[in-house]
Amino acid sequence: MTGPGYGYPPPARPVRRRRWLVWAVGAWIVVLLAAVFWSVRNDAATVQEQRDIGHAVPELRRATGALVTAAQDERWAIRLGELRVDDCSLNPAWTGRRVSRDLTVYVPEGDAQAALDGITAGLPDTYGASVVAARGGTQLSLFADAGGFIAIDAEARSSDQVLTVRVDSGCRPPTGKVDESDPVAGPAPELFAGTLAALTATGDQREPSAEGTPGPGGESGATPGSGSEPGAGGATGSKAGPRVRAVTCPTGGTAATFEADAGTADPDDAPRGVPDGLTPVWSEPGGWAYRIGAESVVVTNQGGRLVVSVTTGCRAG
Repeated sequence: MTGPGYGYPPPARPVRRRRWLVWAVGAWIVVLLAAVFWSVRNDAATVQEQRDIGHAVPELRRATGALVTAAQDERWAIRLGELRVDDCSLNPAWTGRRVSRDLTVYVPEGDAQAALDGITAGLPDTYGASVVAARGGTQLSLFADAGGFIAIDAEARSSDQVLTVRVDSGCRPPTGKVDESDPVAGPAPELFAGTLAALTATGDQREPSAEGTPGPGGESGATPGSGSEPGAGGATGSKAGPRVRAVTCPTGGTAATFEADAGTADPDDAPRGVPDGLTPVWSEPGGWAYRIGAESVVVTNQGGRLVVSVTTGCRAG
């Protein structure tokens, strides 16, 4: 035994072992950094933030063409929206850009789920599209993965008659050129010229009743497709011609929406210029929509102006 105050000497520190661990950790960090650098430079994108906005636009166009094709059904009317490019936040330090496009679908009362189910069935199998009904079937959600980090989604109530289906790129780095041009749509259909002529004619001729609403003179004898031809571009009273939005269909050809101003809107407008015997799939004061064969007619009140749009099915240019 040792005397008081004396003990065994402390063990020597494992200096060599500590140095070896430091060198091993340092080498491992170097290897990881090298692997990350090589992956960023050479690997394909694994998350959407790695594909810039320039790569997103062609993929979004492809997906929109597939969506418009899937939504072609004689039971409802459709209208193609503009291609939108908006600023977004990639993270607290970086600003990105987002590209999206809406397809508005007008359906008869009670047909919201049938419409979303029909669109889901018409999309390519590779999209994995599905519709989920929640809250006793009153809340509907559509989602599809179009590939290339492009999503197709919609949220609606089962009672809705106006459904918005969006094709969205998500937020992307702002590098790359954004080509916002649409494919050539071809000439406006005769239905567009006839509908616009009918609406502008009734807008000029109708007389207000005592209550300030359109009187019975609001009906017009002109029927879509048989009216007089408009001037250049197909829009009566518009030197610039109609506004045109178009997408390429998966099987070829294009589907397009032709849109023009049809004069001052009355917020209490009832459907007019509708062919005899045809019932709109959707109507409310100041707006209505109907379908004739492969073409959709939508009339809306936008900022006090009556706007008419005709959307074609897929056709050669």
